[in-house]
Amino acid sequence: MAFGSTLTLVFNGVNTVLNRINQGSYGSEYLLTGTLGEWRVKIRHSKEAPSALSVRGFDRHNLEVTYTIFATATVPQRVKQAYVVFRNDYDDDKAVSGYVDAALIDFMDVAGTITDMVNWLN
Repeated sequence: MAFGSTLTLVFNGVNTVLNRINQGSYGSEYLLTGTLGEWRVKIRHSKEAPSALSVRGFDRHNLEVTYTIFATATVPQRVKQAYVVFRNDYDDDKAVSGYVDAALIDFMDVAGTITDMVNWLN
């Protein structure tokens, strides 16, 4: 599967469709600009050099969502951002790495987890 020319985010129950504005160098960028704000999604893939943790190096996959609410005469600009990084040895079993990634996403999808996080609960 490949990412398409559009991405759909669901924001407060409303589908928000972003168009791809850039692709290349192992990454893509999507954008939707409206009168009140702007949505931006960046997908990036990279390789990390070997380190003390891995003599072979790591594959790194980033997904970042940024929502900017434009300033008005009475309210300053606001930026909200969420991102996730998946990282594994470059020659690791992709299926097992995917299970770990999915476990995190499933945990975040549990009712209350995100609310607890933004309210500083641990």
